[in-house]
Amino acid sequence: MFLKYFLFIIIFYTTTLKACEKPTMPSQDDWNNWLQEVRKEALDIGISDKSVSLYLSDVKPQKKIILRDRCQPESTITLKEYLYYRVDKSRIVAGKNMLKEYDSLLLEISNFFGIQPRFIIAVLGMESFYGRNQGKIDTITAVTTLAFDRRRSDFYRKQLFAALRILDDGLVPSGQLIGSWGGAVGMTQMIPTTFIESAYDWDGGGIDIWNSFADAFASTANYLTSIDKNPWSIDSTWGREVLPPKNIKSFYSSLEQENPKGCGAVKRRSIPKTLPEWSELGFKTINNTDLPKRADLEARLVAPDGIDGRMFLVYPNYKNILYYNNLILFLIVQGTVVVDTHLIETWPCSVSLQQILVKLVLLDKVVRF
Repeated sequence: MFLKYFLFIIIFYTTTLKACEKPTMPSQDDWNNWLQEVRKEALDIGISDKSVSLYLSDVKPQKKIILRDRCQPESTITLKEYLYYRVDKSRIVAGKNMLKEYDSLLLEISNFFGIQPRFIIAVLGMESFYGRNQGKIDTITAVTTLAFDRRRSDFYRKQLFAALRILDDGLVPSGQLIGSWGGAVGMTQMIPTTFIESAYDWDGGGIDIWNSFADAFASTANYLTSIDKNPWSIDSTWGREVLPPKNIKSFYSSLEQENPKGCGAVKRRSIPKTLPEWSELGFKTINNTDLPKRADLEARLVAPDGIDGRMFLVYPNYKNILYYNNLILFLIVQGTVVVDTHLIETWPCSVSLQQILVKLVLLDKVVRF
């Protein structure tokens, strides 16, 4: 496993990264002036003077964090290669073993929140390899650096104040608030604002998504089932791969949404239809059998590679996972990592989605400081 990651990191950096824009680090005066404004705002929103002094007095911007944020992939990597390194048999086996090992605990959490255990495990498997790859960067340092940098300053300013709130309220000991260069923490890789909204103390020992599987499971379940306007459905899955009818080109364009809103993954879904309606159009399961006859379940068609690629009908739960990570292919993998190994091994990837995956999945989750 380690050798595969090591080789992949070498291949990735020598073949896919273009020359990154070299960050111009702030002068000491610029940094101090900006930090003084941040301290004042933190005090204004109710962060204690003690915490502001403790966490924002000696913090320094880190060039390597800015560099990592600005690096962009130039060429492509096939999803087959990506999955070979990210979703190999060891990850699948580990996920299945966790489902067995924590069966009773997962059942309790599943019943409490109303979500199937396999989704909880799949999220942790993709986000941190079940807690093995959580990152070791001080979160205050990471989010402060990125809040100063111009690229995503507004977003990370919110994460900085959320991280300060976590520490100021004593939700997490200061030395434990560590994670990725992007500020994501714990087995769940939650950003600070999400931590405040969804982190859950299941075992009664204080919120600990770094070391407590109970808290990590419950926090993941809490987040996925608390999406506004889209309740999780425990009696359906995320979706399914389907076989399109031979005449699909004659009506494919009519399935597109009009003036879609949201992220790209949401926009690329078709208009909704019930499963019987999709059946009437000629869609079949991947095994060439009839779709379920559930008239109460709406589904949308997703074709990441276009009309000539593989197709999926996705159910309402799909959108909930998009909130966790709005990458179509990440979602497809996440929904099947401990369920359908055939899909994992054979799914093709388009160029545009390859680039997104390399940036947001490989850089953020595989290659860590």
